[in-house]
Order: sequence, then C-alpha cells, then structure tokens
Amino acid sequence: MTRAPTKSPVRDRRRRTAPAPRAFTLIELLAVVAILSVLISILAATLVKVRGASRSFVCRNKLRTVAFEFQRFADDFAPPDRGDSDRDGRPGFRVEDFQERLYGIDEFWDGATRPVASFDAARQPLICPAGPGPVQRRIGVPCSGQAVIPLENVTIGLNMRLDRASVFLGRRPVLKPVRLTSGILDRPSVPVAFDVEGRTAAERGVLPYYSAPPAGDRGLYGTGQLWFPSTRHGGEVNACFVGGHVLSSRSPETEPQWDWAYQPASE
Repeated sequence: MTRAPTKSPVRDRRRRTAPAPRAFTLIELLAVVAILSVLISILAATLVKVRGASRSFVCRNKLRTVAFEFQRFADDFAPPDRGDSDRDGRPGFRVEDFQERLYGIDEFWDGATRPVASFDAARQPLICPAGPGPVQRRIGVPCSGQAVIPLENVTIGLNMRLDRASVFLGRRPVLKPVRLTSGILDRPSVPVAFDVEGRTAAERGVLPYYSAPPAGDRGLYGTGQLWFPSTRHGGEVNACFVGGHVLSSRSPETEPQWDWAYQPASE
C-alpha cells in the first residue's frame, strides 16, 4: 500500500512565516500625487510656451507675406491690380486698396455671392493665429466701412500714417488721406503692418484696421487714441517693414530703428 507524501514541516513553517505584501501608506500616496501634479504643471506650462512660440512663428511668417505683397503693390513698373487706385487717374496708390486686396474685399471681392463670407484663416496673411476669434468679410464694403467683422477680432493693422497724414487746418488737427508711390520703397525702416488689439480699438470707437503711435506728433496721433498694439506674443508686438523684414519688441513705439514718424505728403 502506497503511503501519501508527507508535508515538510520546514516548508510549511516558511509558508506560514512569509511576510505579507507591503501596501502604500497614505503619506506615500500623497507624495506620489504631489510629484505627479508638479510634473503635469511643468509639462502644461511647457506646452503653453511651445504653442505660443509656434503661433508667433506663424504670425511672423504671415507678416513677411504682407511685406512682400506691399513691395509688389508699391512697384510702379510691375504692380498687380491696384483696384480703385488704378482707376481714379492719379499717380500712386492708396494703402487702403492694398489692404482690401489682401482681404479680398470691396473691388477685390472674389465672386462669392453670400453677403458675409468667412476667411480661410490659415491662408489669410492679415489674421494672426493667436487672435481672439474668427473674422468674416462683408460684400461691397470697403475697409473704412467696417468690411471685416467683428471689429474686436481684427488682429493685424496697417501703419495709419501710410493712409492718413496728421496736419493742421488753422489750429484744428485733422487727418488727411495720402497717396504712396514707389518712393516708399526707399524707406525700409517704416513699419507696414503689426499686431493690433481690435477690442481696444472698438472700445475707443475707432476702426482697428489702422493704428499709429504718437511718435512726437502734436496732432491727432499725439493723443495716443489711435495707438492700440497687441502684445499677445509673449508680451511682444510683431511687425513687418517696407524693407521686407519682421521684428518683435516689447516697446515698439520707442524702438529707434522703427521709423514711425515718417508720413507722406497729404493729398
């Protein structure tokens, strides 16, 4: 008769005395949660910076496109269609027609039949990727007539001194329209377009498509009412210039190489 195997008392003793798995204490769990929270906050902050840097990079590239298109528009020998500036029989051009050509509004409308059309924000050079929201364009309306809406979402404006000169009629300060010629290309340090804060302009009751700092002016520019730059890119303003380059600054109105004071003769 076969005898059943007997259990080893030593093995049984080891099994009985083996320690149970150790669980995490509450303090250890809290420490892990705290470490994870710190790592997540650092990662989130890094992602925000990377996203902001990416948007600023795209904005600067768009402004380079604006500067390039301005150089083409200003070239008297081989300009593109200048719209109303070509049809009024006078030499030179209005910067408003250049802006309307970039936006595809007024006489540059692309044939869309809807009274209000959306922009392709990725391809539109006058829309900053870090802006507060989308914008639309209205058919048959010039920039001066609120063609791009809502006003508070406009993100890139043109140098207003290239559109209107600050002059005095007697003692009364006024802004008079100006016309540009290819001579503007000899002024490479003059800003063409830059980041603006459309909401600030709307709150002041002025159109956000154009802006200019005081720059020592004793007239309407000197009040600062028409100066509303946006520092949405890490506290800096991006701007493109007649020379084709793009610069960024935290205090654009005081940069010595930014020729804000230049303005053409009024009509």
